[in-house]
Amino acid sequence: MKQHRKPRRKSRESQSTPFEKGALGPYVVARPRADGTWRVLFEVPARLRPSGWSSTRPLPIDGRTGRLDPAEIERIKVDAKRMLAELKAAREGTAPVSDPDARSLETLIGDWQASGEWKDNKPRTNKGYQDSIKEVRHWIDEDNPDPTLITATDVEAFLSIYDDRPTTRYHVRKALRLIMKQAVKRKWRTDNPVSEVKAPMPKTRVIIWEQEDVDLHVWAAIAAGNNDLAAMILMMWEIGQRLTDVIRFRRGVEYKPAEGLFSFSQSKTAENVSIPVSDRLRAVLAHIKVDGSPYLFHDAGTGRPFRDVSRLSHVFADVRARFLIDDDGAPRTTGARHLVLKALRHSCVVQLARSACTVPEIAAITGHSPASVEEILRVYLPRDSTVAMNAQRKRGLIA
Repeated sequence: MKQHRKPRRKSRESQSTPFEKGALGPYVVARPRADGTWRVLFEVPARLRPSGWSSTRPLPIDGRTGRLDPAEIERIKVDAKRMLAELKAAREGTAPVSDPDARSLETLIGDWQASGEWKDNKPRTNKGYQDSIKEVRHWIDEDNPDPTLITATDVEAFLSIYDDRPTTRYHVRKALRLIMKQAVKRKWRTDNPVSEVKAPMPKTRVIIWEQEDVDLHVWAAIAAGNNDLAAMILMMWEIGQRLTDVIRFRRGVEYKPAEGLFSFSQSKTAENVSIPVSDRLRAVLAHIKVDGSPYLFHDAGTGRPFRDVSRLSHVFADVRARFLIDDDGAPRTTGARHLVLKALRHSCVVQLARSACTVPEIAAITGHSPASVEEILRVYLPRDSTVAMNAQRKRGLIA
């Protein structure tokens, strides 16, 4: 007797959308939310994505409503067309320029992205520049300024919208200066008006970790069921590497369990280093579940390797909020301080100096330049009894 299959219930993702498939452009998909609004994404399959291209990008680029009314659909179409041009340019190693002779900021953006200067950058550097380029494109969309006529006053007026976000102001100004540099190269003008506008990077003083802080945060990470984070904190305390490198460390490659040795090429200096670590760290690393992944550290929430440092920082902040510091900044646990994960790198430099290591020895471990090590020590090394004791030992005055 022939069995009849029950019709499968459509998933939310496969439900019909208020427009025909492909109407918004290639690679554009819409997914319904429970509240009746829609998530619209620009999704490119892995086999078609160039290096550094995100698997999904939200549409429209700014100010999403999710209602898919006519105005929203029009904004989605415009941004989808722009993303498609960027995708094509990324595949071909060029930049999308509609008219090479058009005297516009968009032409200059294209020049910059097609330049050797852009191509020589690391992917994560250009990813940061892309964020700033989006801000410049908001200026293009609103005012479409002629780059041959832009003055320092115009630049200052544009950057004033970031006065309450000095870090963003700094990065947008830097990107705009490099964009306008292309106008000088094209001989559209003889000066770069952005160079006349100041936007210094705001200086923030990090709080240096102590051994007690490390122990407390390791305990909190383990209590949260995140042994990988606990191991990462210990590892950063001992060898102080860049977080962008740390999330890519692999068992048996950068870390050799049998020897208890980290061996790798530092990303900025390209120096090959081998650094032994403590038995304590080796024991914690030995208890991390591998489950077929080659990577050393994984996101406890997803079970996958950390994709970027921002996600890692979010996980760390969540552990800190649950066990150490509440939303008002008050300690949940005695002795807890509001520390950030990336400050462990500076803290490692300070602790190495306290242990009487020389500047070249510190630089060999952490990968800083000697000048950077000296600057970190100038700002953060306490002139305390530990440092004084080391100095007297070096002089041979005490055993």
